[in-house]
Amino acid sequence: MLRALSTSIGALDAASELDVDRSDADRSFFLTEKATLQLLFDDVFAADQSLTKHLLLTTQGLQARVLVGDAVLDRGVRAAKARMKLELKTSTMPQGADHVFPSDISDIVDAERRVEPGLVLQVVARFPQVPDFQGKAALESDLTGRATRQTANFTGRDAGEVSEHAIDGRLTQSIAHASDGLYRLEKRLLERFPRDKVYVRAFFLDVAPARKKAAADPAVGVAGTGTQG
Repeated sequence: MLRALSTSIGALDAASELDVDRSDADRSFFLTEKATLQLLFDDVFAADQSLTKHLLLTTQGLQARVLVGDAVLDRGVRAAKARMKLELKTSTMPQGADHVFPSDISDIVDAERRVEPGLVLQVVARFPQVPDFQGKAALESDLTGRATRQTANFTGRDAGEVSEHAIDGRLTQSIAHASDGLYRLEKRLLERFPRDKVYVRAFFLDVAPARKKAAADPAVGVAGTGTQG
């Protein structure tokens, strides 16, 4: 749409200066239409820039927080189980780490990222069921913090997606208004120059697909007829 608008803006500007066959009223018409399209261009451009900026600096940033948070949470889970296993080795419950954590830690660290914080908090809820050891409270607090922060990362990403849809909606509206503006311009040009449709077409971006060239075939006399020479 930006290319379409800029094409028409440039054509209107060129016509106002170069078309010596037009009247002063025609030149005034061209400049007025150019100003109208410039406003539409500025609106679409601003909306497009806003969406691009959001995608690059907000959406990407929020996704990065989820990915880094997942790595930090995985590391904390592995370290916590290893620490608990070591501390409870000589306790009355030497298998306590496998009671609090899954026997296969990949059940947590390889789980769906959005689900993992909840699984970690379930692990924390079982901490009171094993004997106390030095640093147990700190370990519990550390895991809780990592899981809670990762949950917040997902909440932030979800909020960012809501904002993205709102910005995208504004861009869609701007494009629709611009499309209507180009349609109205075409009608006004055709009304003003009804016998010069080729001239009017020069004011708009050509979006028609390129015609396919007929393959050079010595057995075909006239392209598309199948007549042999």
